[in-house]
Amino acid sequence: METESLYVKMESLPWRDSPYSGVRWKKLYFDPATGQSSVLLKFDPGARYGTHRHPLGEQYLVLEGSLEEGGRTYGAGTYVYHSPGSVHRPASKEGCLLFVILPRPIEDLDNPSREGY
Repeated sequence: METESLYVKMESLPWRDSPYSGVRWKKLYFDPATGQSSVLLKFDPGARYGTHRHPLGEQYLVLEGSLEEGGRTYGAGTYVYHSPGSVHRPASKEGCLLFVILPRPIEDLDNPSREGY
């Protein structure tokens, strides 16, 4: 069975505003059947994302800057895996760029009616 490959030029995609000031994202891939996605997530200096849950986990790679969550700071080149059901509220003092893989969209706990990236 042959499948198609997907190629995305990141600069061709617009940045989308998230529900949280100073946090934007670009959707690189989305599977409507499963909810799996790959996104670029950009935090401006001082930006914070709301408290949210990852029903099936999350993986991300910090490409630039640093991200803080749960009392830890993750700098450029750091890979992070959060297990299914994990809850956190990330922020970035200096700003950052992340590559994020989600098996299913997040659940926004601060605003349950909002859909996550």
